[in-house]
Amino acid sequence: MSTARLSTFSALRDRNYLLYWLGLVCHVLGHRAEYVTFAWITWELTHDPLALAYLGLAQGVPLVVFQLFGGVLADRINRLRLLLFSQVGLSLTLGATLALAVSGRMRLGHLLVLAVLTNTFRAFDEPSRMSLVPQLVGRERLPNAIALGSIPWQAGRMVGPSLAGVLIAAFGGSVGFAMALAGSCAALALYGRMRVTLAPLRSDGQRVLRQFTDGLRFVAGNFVFASLIALALFNSLFAMSYLTLLPIFADDYFRMGPTGYGLLQAAHGAGALSATFTVATFAHLIRRRGVAVLAGAIALGLVLMAFAYAPVIGLAVALLVGVGFCNTFYLTQVSTYLQQQVPDQLRGRVMSLYSLCWNLMPLGGLLAGVLAAAVDARFAVLLGGGVVAANALLLLGSARLRAIR
Repeated sequence: MSTARLSTFSALRDRNYLLYWLGLVCHVLGHRAEYVTFAWITWELTHDPLALAYLGLAQGVPLVVFQLFGGVLADRINRLRLLLFSQVGLSLTLGATLALAVSGRMRLGHLLVLAVLTNTFRAFDEPSRMSLVPQLVGRERLPNAIALGSIPWQAGRMVGPSLAGVLIAAFGGSVGFAMALAGSCAALALYGRMRVTLAPLRSDGQRVLRQFTDGLRFVAGNFVFASLIALALFNSLFAMSYLTLLPIFADDYFRMGPTGYGLLQAAHGAGALSATFTVATFAHLIRRRGVAVLAGAIALGLVLMAFAYAPVIGLAVALLVGVGFCNTFYLTQVSTYLQQQVPDQLRGRVMSLYSLCWNLMPLGGLLAGVLAAAVDARFAVLLGGGVVAANALLLLGSARLRAIR
């Protein structure tokens, strides 16, 4: 029992990684509170669904536009300094947001501009964060570190919005921004205590645009890396798009309203959280990682297809626990493999491309919504799961992917 516990949390024994992980917990809680509060204040000010669409656009476009360039910077300059810079910028922006909210001067235009700014800083935060982790722990602890790093995101998915919602209901929208600012500042303080000796990164005299295209060319020329990133892309566009349609399942199909919606959301989060602990504990025992990754993707698609036509909410909740588990189980291993195998001088660019896949989820939600309007939500989820499973089955035929260890 003690061995399993040590194995599960072994990366936290490294001081730098412990500070990073605690900072990530604070960052994620603030991040979740920020998104909930932006949406609530926007609705409170306008009561216009179109305004929420504008907000989604303001939050998503900076990530798509700047994230790959953030990866280039992560390969050109000190990654810890880039992480600190992005966190300082985020904290200052959230401070301005809180000040406007408290003063009662907040308008829709302010919200949209501030949403653009916060997500611009996040576009540089994610590549520096992901490429820094291998330099905080030894190679043997990297799978454990990456699995532990996903715990705050999965737990925050359940805790952050719920806590922010309760506080906003009790004290008003400003408290949500205060929570986001507190999380960002706490993360900055913890990151500032890290003492990491980083080898100087070489730009080889290349211009930023040349390095940008070199990163894309590197991935395109490597079948294994390109296939693994494609798995994440298919996941984002076709699998996780079901999250957009959950209100329809909760309200129209299961007649459970907001309560059912909360149960379905929590089910995915619970499955994802259990997968992170499973990978953190047993990743070192997986000998054929390529097969495990592809099997996890196939299972995700099949379970999602089963969820699409679940007749009662009890079965739907159980299936979504499975969806959350399979999704996190295989993508954590994809991230680990990329972190371990990508050359350090290219890691920022490759990981920014990988994380960019997640920022395309709103596009997947748009596709699912159009299909749900044309047919129905059950068919949209069924088709999405089928596409993910079929893609993984096709890739299973590759000996090079099956040989990944």
